[in-house]
Amino acid sequence: MVNMVTSKELFVNVLLSEIKYYHLSVPEYFETLTLDYIVENYNGTGPDWLPAKKRKILDWTLDVFAPAVLIHDMEFSASNKTRAGFNRANKRLFKNCIKIINVLFPVYNPFDWIKRMIWYGKAYLVYRACCRFGFSAWLD
Repeated sequence: MVNMVTSKELFVNVLLSEIKYYHLSVPEYFETLTLDYIVENYNGTGPDWLPAKKRKILDWTLDVFAPAVLIHDMEFSASNKTRAGFNRANKRLFKNCIKIINVLFPVYNPFDWIKRMIWYGKAYLVYRACCRFGFSAWLD
């Protein structure tokens, strides 16, 4: 029997490759997660309660952050329900977004400075939104 690979599985595999490429920070247990588990628990940018169409808009608007979002989703799926764990997950998301920005828009290229500032702003807004509105999702 042929095992059919879904488009979501393909996308998750790309994101896993990008996590390694960007040298993103992951929680200790991340390497033990199976592809099936990651595919099942990755919902893209935004909490589960946000309608899928709105999450798709966020995914499109924040597309370069997708590998960091995948890590963040896995942290939420393995939530320890503590405020410290929540804060750690959000800080990791922000730091990973900055790592991605630094690779995509290097500081030595003056033509990328405006893009860097725009993406830094987006990263900060994502971080603040997660801190402000994400704790209920962390507890779920």
